[in-house]
Amino acid sequence: MIEPKEVRRYTFRKKERLKLRRDITLLFKEGKSVQNEYFVIIYRKNGLDYSRIAISVKKKFGKANRRNKLRRWVRECFRTNKYNISKGFDFLIIARKNLSEKFDKADYRSICSSLLNVFERIIDAESNT
Repeated sequence: MIEPKEVRRYTFRKKERLKLRRDITLLFKEGKSVQNEYFVIIYRKNGLDYSRIAISVKKKFGKANRRNKLRRWVRECFRTNKYNISKGFDFLIIARKNLSEKFDKADYRSICSSLLNVFERIIDAESNT
């Protein structure tokens, strides 16, 4: 059996989580934002060789099981596509009200494609500057 030259690990490690208050505060102060109908992503360069994410879902989104399901889907989308997302950034992903209204009819694929669309716009914006 031939092994691929590059073995990719599709894991979501602790170091890829954005948890510290000072990091999130820096995001709000110095970060740029991109949005679509479902998500707002605030981002800034972090000087590391990997990207970190934080996910924010308001209580108005719905009950805890809906909020947690969305968080799991966003983490899974990031985990499986992190090699297509720019490295060296901190991302704060915020769910918008429009998503909460359409969440029951949405599936994982539609939400992931919407999220990846925003990440592509970030890549385009950063390549132009």
